[in-house]
Amino acid sequence: MPAAHIYIFSDASPTDWLSVGSEGEWHTIANLVVQTDPQLFTNGFGEVTHEAALPADPKYLALIDCIKQNLPSGQLRKWSTGPGYKARFCRAVTLLPAGLQPVISGLSFQERALRQSEAAVLQAYNQLIGGVEGRGIGFSDYLDGRGRRCLRHSFINCFGHHEISGPDTQLLVLLLTAWRIADQYSFYYREIVQSGRFGFDDLLCTVVSDKLSGDDDVRTKAETTLRNLVDPDRETTPIRITRSTKSDDFSGDLLVDNIAGWLNTAIREPSGDIAATTRGLTGKKQLAGWHYLVPSGKDLRLASAHEAVGGAAT
Repeated sequence: MPAAHIYIFSDASPTDWLSVGSEGEWHTIANLVVQTDPQLFTNGFGEVTHEAALPADPKYLALIDCIKQNLPSGQLRKWSTGPGYKARFCRAVTLLPAGLQPVISGLSFQERALRQSEAAVLQAYNQLIGGVEGRGIGFSDYLDGRGRRCLRHSFINCFGHHEISGPDTQLLVLLLTAWRIADQYSFYYREIVQSGRFGFDDLLCTVVSDKLSGDDDVRTKAETTLRNLVDPDRETTPIRITRSTKSDDFSGDLLVDNIAGWLNTAIREPSGDIAATTRGLTGKKQLAGWHYLVPSGKDLRLASAHEAVGGAAT
């Protein structure tokens, strides 16, 4: 039987990392899931880039074209383009016909809630990734040369000694992102493969991450850290992490940039006009889950963000 393949485009709004003195700031990590024709991957997993495969997928092209038809100048742009564009984008997504609706999920959090939930995030991560082999990844903290609190985990595998480290303002977000990726993969594996409803015996997943803050075409420390968190032992994994050559231009990156901005504006201003537009997603399958992080002790606690802005629970 063939393997199914999904793309998860991932982006964060308004910024990738936490900052000092912004405890009340809201952030949203948005994931956009697109399933593609398995025949596009006959050359093997990872051999065909998303930038080559998706423009050859008729359903994906139809999705993008349908959204563009309702946008100013018929073009997808960044969420930061302006209020007129934002309103048109929100309407364009809510008007998508059932056969073209992408699957959207969002995880929103205030900076103080994520900091207070550090132990719960690590436990949730270990349950899905770090704990698979009973390893139970743990992090020690230290101060770097600039006086910043940092987290560090060292491990040894057949490739040698490795270290996952960085300021806690970055590592906490990357841990949450890695957990979210693994959680979504587990969900779709159950739905697509284990259910036996679709005739697939495996699930391959390509995560297309936006260029993370501090990375460029040469330095990719944040992206490498995320990859190490998703697959700490660098074993063969059905989850591949990559990014677009030009993330400001590729349609999937622009689409998830808009979705992240849309959801984050809504949770930050629940009585505003943008929040009202998210209610147009109520009852539609495209909003697979949108939650916000509740300050957590041992166990990670999430609540419905859709309800928080006046919509139905997702």
